[in-house]
Amino acid sequence: MRSALPKFFLTCLSMLFAFSLFATNSPAPADANFPDPTVTDDNPATKQLTELLKKNGGQSDSLMHEHFLFASMFWGAVAGGYLLYARKQWEVMPFIGGVAMMTVSFIVVSWFWMSLASIAIMVAVWWLCKQGF
Repeated sequence: MRSALPKFFLTCLSMLFAFSLFATNSPAPADANFPDPTVTDDNPATKQLTELLKKNGGQSDSLMHEHFLFASMFWGAVAGGYLLYARKQWEVMPFIGGVAMMTVSFIVVSWFWMSLASIAIMVAVWWLCKQGF
């Protein structure tokens, strides 16, 4: 069983790499407008949200930016690792850190501030574990 897990992991990793190569050559235009105004103009709630975002200086397509998506995926995966470690070791501090990082990856909409907050949480968890909490 132990030898099957690394083989499975390497197989999944190679398939993900192959998929990413094919996905980057997609024929979708780079300046695609998301969400499509022809679809969202009929929905008053979406129209109101778009106007509110424009009024407050937000961008409606910022959540689909590749830096944000990668940072959210990465820090969410690290948070999941913290949660799994806390569950296996019955530790409270990594659990709190994992929940905090998961929350940051859901709430913060800037990849830069999300990364800074997640790194700060990791340092805080490490420091608190060294202090004996």
